[in-house]
Amino acid sequence: MFENIVLILEVLVILFIIAVSAKYKNWPTLALGIISAAIFAYTFTNAPHAEGASFNIDQFSQIMILIVNIVGTAIILFATGYMDEYEEHRHLNRQKTFYFTMSFFLAAMNGLVMADTLGWLFLFWELTTLCSFVLISYNMDEEGINNGFRALALNLVGGIAFSVGIILLATNDIATLSGIGVYAGTDAAAMAVVALPVALLCIGGFAKSAQMPFQSWLLGAMVAPTPVSALLHSSTMVNAGVFLVVKLVPAFAGSSLGTAIAVYGSFTFVMCSALALSQRNAKRVLAYSTIANLGLIIASAGIGTPLAVAAAIMLILFHAISKALLFLCTGEIEHTIGSRDIEDMSGLVKKAPLLTTLAALGMVSMLLPPFGVLLTKWVSMEAASSNPIVIVFLILGSALTTVYYAKWMGTILSSSMDKNAVHHKKPETYFPLSFLGLAIVATSILVFTIYDYFIRPQVEILLNTAPTVSGQAGQFTSEIGAFAYAAIFVALALAFVIYFATRNMFTPRTAGYYMCGENNMEMDKLMFRNGLCSYDKSSVSNIYLQNTFGESKLTTLGYAISIILIIIALAGGVLI
Repeated sequence: MFENIVLILEVLVILFIIAVSAKYKNWPTLALGIISAAIFAYTFTNAPHAEGASFNIDQFSQIMILIVNIVGTAIILFATGYMDEYEEHRHLNRQKTFYFTMSFFLAAMNGLVMADTLGWLFLFWELTTLCSFVLISYNMDEEGINNGFRALALNLVGGIAFSVGIILLATNDIATLSGIGVYAGTDAAAMAVVALPVALLCIGGFAKSAQMPFQSWLLGAMVAPTPVSALLHSSTMVNAGVFLVVKLVPAFAGSSLGTAIAVYGSFTFVMCSALALSQRNAKRVLAYSTIANLGLIIASAGIGTPLAVAAAIMLILFHAISKALLFLCTGEIEHTIGSRDIEDMSGLVKKAPLLTTLAALGMVSMLLPPFGVLLTKWVSMEAASSNPIVIVFLILGSALTTVYYAKWMGTILSSSMDKNAVHHKKPETYFPLSFLGLAIVATSILVFTIYDYFIRPQVEILLNTAPTVSGQAGQFTSEIGAFAYAAIFVALALAFVIYFATRNMFTPRTAGYYMCGENNMEMDKLMFRNGLCSYDKSSVSNIYLQNTFGESKLTTLGYAISIILIIIALAGGVLI
């Protein structure tokens, strides 16, 4: 019965991909769909069939289920207050399709993180790809459809690599995800046997997590409604890829394949952090930030030590919550000021103080102590200290992350605002935003409780040993150093108390400004006569370093190096 269910659903998925590709005459996607169909037919006819569906709900799966269902529900609740206005502006009436696909997406993700049988895992994998295509092309305009097909095509490439990996594993009678680690743990020869199929499975994970050179599909996903972006970038689609790579750690830990994966992930981290630095579009900044942080997770998995794997799993949790909040806040800011350009958000705190506070909290949680994302980056750097290339990439990427989030946060907290803002305080919008903000604080405070209950047992399952980490009295201590997060929370609380106690004690002082020339106060307060005696209008903005970190400068280089690193990883799988 289970085999028939898999067969029917797989055939339906493939037929849909082929039909929609033919309808829109997207020949590359059609070719990939036909290749997928051929591989599926070969697998079904030649690979040994599983006797039934096997599920493995370990602590990591429990974390993923909590992320998918809690964060996903918050996103859908936000959508109930967001989609009416969104569709009104675009003259759409497709909310039934929207909510059905979003819910089906969450259901497929639940199946993906619980399934252990590789056939079932691949089915749920392809269902998430299908849902992402429908949601990205939701607006049904040319831009949306083109980006939907890009996502479909790149994920089909990853799916083909995944399928070939399953076929190679089947030749050794390995039909479950947990069975890969068990087989590889037998001896060095067994690890060498599964190295190539594991490398192929990891490539499927890289595509799903939009790592270079597959990142363009996730950047294109920002044309979809904000709840779709939040769901794809935080709690569902991209997390499926890193979930798979972390689950495969026992099969490559300590090997040359693991080293190649660590270098590849850390390269994506630093490259996409640099690309984010050059962006003014807030959604594009978040997209590059997502790809970068997923690269950090993959790098931690590639390092393969107990400390690094613990950091990878914790980062998945903290990143999902923070990034969901930031995407939803960005969508609400766009509705408030009519723009997603960071420079147009100047002085937002005066027009929408609660929204600005929540957005600032999301940014702070990504770059400052004592929040969980920084804590896990610190742990990742400790774990990477034995690999000079990886540690340098992680340090540079973390520094760039601080720059682009700090300048964005400074903009929204600044005092000027010359754009009209229409602020809507809908409870169905602000409840999920506030909930996610509280979740950031709560998970950061309870970081060691989460570690002790979920992370330590999972690392023991994967690597048969636990990281040497303790957390007594609000202090997270590893084999290299300690992080006193309780003391920092106390200092932050005191800072807020001092601010609210003294904010009315001082009178703001207004000063004039000089604009490098003769000010013309009669025409316009922002006009001045320059050195050539003509009038200019002054403007103030952040520096984006387009000539250094722009997409035209770095993307091609990133493609080339990332492809080389993937080839090296495959070579490691062949030659290990």
